Amino acid sequence: MVGLVAALLAVLVAGAGAYVAWRALQAARRGAEAVTDLVAAHRLAGDRADAERVCAWAVSERETFERIITRGVVGAAVRNASQTPVYDLEIVFRDPPAAWTAIRRVRIVPPAEQPEVYAGFDQEETNGPVDRDRINDDGTIRLAPSADMHVELRFTDARGRRWQRDDKGRLNLLAENVARAPAPVETV
Repeated sequence: MVGLVAALLAVLVAGAGAYVAWRALQAARRGAEAVTDLVAAHRLAGDRADAERVCAWAVSERETFERIITRGVVGAAVRNASQTPVYDLEIVFRDPPAAWTAIRRVRIVPPAEQPEVYAGFDQEETNGPVDRDRINDDGTIRLAPSADMHVELRFTDARGRRWQRDDKGRLNLLAENVARAPAPVETV
């Protein structure tokens, strides 16, 4: 009988030990996952800090850059205050009452103390209903002054992350491990 009690106690102690070991293993796994998440969050925060230093704003012929932008041309000042260039920049101009959108593409924007002004656009479209007060007598659509445009940025950082800064200034990560766009081929 003493042997049976000793065996039962040994089984109970072994079972309790196995349970405690299993719980410790689960806690260690959760801790490792938490550390992995913290490391990823720290890396993303560092990458985000660089992307936070890239911004743009619409400019008009009546503002600081009047000698660069001619009357009626859409333009934006872009500043890359980070330590690395950004690539495949797209400046998206929107004039919602005119149902108008235009995109200006810039292959590379190097770091700089001062903003660079980019005027004009590579692509445009009018899509959707236009406010009546924006339709001229001849049927053409009158756009807002450049400085009143909504401006959005999309760019790829040096680590291959694609970012978007919306027209309210909010920064969003769009994608990771993005390949740079091939250089355009110019025909002569």
